[in-house]
Amino acid sequence: MTTSSVTRYADVLCCVCGTKMQPSPSNMCTDCLRGEVDISQGICRSATIDFCRECERYQRPPWIHCELESRELLSICLRKITGLSNDLKLVDAGFIWTEPHSRRLKVRLTIQKAVAQGTIMQQNVVVEFIVHAMQCDDCKRTYTPHTWCSVVQLRQKTDHKRTFYFLEQLILKHSAHERVVGIKTVKDGLDFQFAHRSHSQKFADFVQGLVPARTKLSKHLISHDPNNNTYNYKYSIHCEMCPLCKDDLVYLPRNVQTKLGGVPPIMLVSKVTTAIHLVDPYTGRTTEIQGTEYWKYPFNAICSRKHLTEFTVLNVEQENGKIWNIEMARSQDLGFNDNRVIVRSHLGVQLKPGDLCHCYDMSRLNLSGANDDVIDQDNLDIIIVKRAWHSKKNKKRNWTLKRLKKEKGEDDTDETEDKDMEEFQYDIETDPEMRKDMNLYKKPVKGGLSAIPENEDDHGSEPDVDLAELLDEMTLNENEETYL
Repeated sequence: MTTSSVTRYADVLCCVCGTKMQPSPSNMCTDCLRGEVDISQGICRSATIDFCRECERYQRPPWIHCELESRELLSICLRKITGLSNDLKLVDAGFIWTEPHSRRLKVRLTIQKAVAQGTIMQQNVVVEFIVHAMQCDDCKRTYTPHTWCSVVQLRQKTDHKRTFYFLEQLILKHSAHERVVGIKTVKDGLDFQFAHRSHSQKFADFVQGLVPARTKLSKHLISHDPNNNTYNYKYSIHCEMCPLCKDDLVYLPRNVQTKLGGVPPIMLVSKVTTAIHLVDPYTGRTTEIQGTEYWKYPFNAICSRKHLTEFTVLNVEQENGKIWNIEMARSQDLGFNDNRVIVRSHLGVQLKPGDLCHCYDMSRLNLSGANDDVIDQDNLDIIIVKRAWHSKKNKKRNWTLKRLKKEKGEDDTDETEDKDMEEFQYDIETDPEMRKDMNLYKKPVKGGLSAIPENEDDHGSEPDVDLAELLDEMTLNENEETYL
């Protein structure tokens, strides 16, 4: 015979209702014990949560953004519950679905407590939270004039705003605009207003971590109380960004050439990050200049995108290694004359006969700041900058961007802004690396689906953004707007 290792006890009767049950220290069944003891006594059944209807943030404190039924919002609710003593054990907590517009949040708590000579009792409690709509301090300041304490004057001396558009997307992606009180457009840049000096300094450090920039701090006395010896200042951080942009043609001073190891004087800007990346348009040799080094010996561009000329590729032949001989003709001259040129370039691997490319025609440009003898000596006639694309007729983009809400200045015109934005969108579509640094969203259309781009088999046609790279939802706050 085998004996079971599990000890079985005989059923006993509940001392209150007489129901058969397993023995327990209290000699009471679960229903009777629940009726005699209420472990939820003392726990508040209702509470209030402060919610800013302008920026849609909840007060923890501080004020933070939370999605409905998120872990962050649940933690705020648990902080508001009173009566959770040390002898109570919180086992579980979760939201009970409520209508989003009802301004009510319900949280179900599962608690345990030792009662009646060590018996563990578990009970569910529902706590209702009333969402109290109000305005946070930051939103109050936006409705009151002259409330900003510090301003970051972001400037770049260029004839376009593509750099600001790209920087704007980086600011939105990293939520660097949360402390901004107001944004105003001015000549050559933007003014970002903040309520505290520390917020503006943090923003200026963020910009310096993205592009080569130098800052200068100044302050202006607003008021002075001689009785308490207190002063009230307004601070200004002037942040000047490097005036160089991608695809600019630069002429390097001799001292800069020497520091870079004897690079040629004429080079192309391939990318601008915390450093300026340069490439030799003929050999493909690359180098970079750190932002701190650039401001010691600053230099400007001698050609920008407005000087580009479109050429058509007729033939491509590889000479040796990374050097290619490319036969081209101006697109506007095709059919009128047979003028052709052969140019050396490191971009030959990207070009095929029939492709378009943007070039600097040095023979037709009046350059300022460059040595003409150097250009003539090196036979710098045509410099290939990048491949161009055939524009699609009546193209409809399937994506959209977030934008910062800005107060327009007197010098801004819609025509100039639309032109710069169109060039910026063109760069986004033709540069996959650029798209990695920003968030693109599906454009909302009727029916709730994004427009799907039409498939075109034309050789060299302008590429589209893949739907896999687009984000589904776009939630806007007080300082954001959409661009369609």
